[in-house]
Amino acid sequence: MNDTQDEIFKAFIVALLQQTEPLPAAVQSECNKIGENFTIIDIERLAKSHPPLLVAYNEADGWLVNHSSQRSKGLDFVPNAEFENNNTTTTETDNTSSDISDLTNLPEILKKIEAKVQPRGFREFLRKLLQAKDSVQASRDTILLSIADGLAHE
Repeated sequence: MNDTQDEIFKAFIVALLQQTEPLPAAVQSECNKIGENFTIIDIERLAKSHPPLLVAYNEADGWLVNHSSQRSKGLDFVPNAEFENNNTTTTETDNTSSDISDLTNLPEILKKIEAKVQPRGFREFLRKLLQAKDSVQASRDTILLSIADGLAHE
């Protein structure tokens, strides 16, 4: 459950980052009401309260789910993997979407999020973003600025 919870929290953080405008006052107010013991249900409710946030959340969540399932795939676990590697005439189509053009920086963003999150965890990190006066700006200030700083030092 904790991995799933963290994936949902990550997706919401990414969705906040993708917003080009501050959240509407009513949505920001709901964010600010989130307490210490919020759940994934609270996060999903917040995402649904603002359509652009929901779209970004769903895209990020889908990317994270696909990415984690791609990472967990292994030829050792595929039945008759040697045959499948040698048989290029298969008619099966991979049903995973690889078009993430809107999320091209997501792996870099996730690294920065994970670096900022340790050791407090995703719940505490997200709670601080939600408690900010402007959660979108707080996410940008916290994560995107650290990416820019990292690029400047390369």
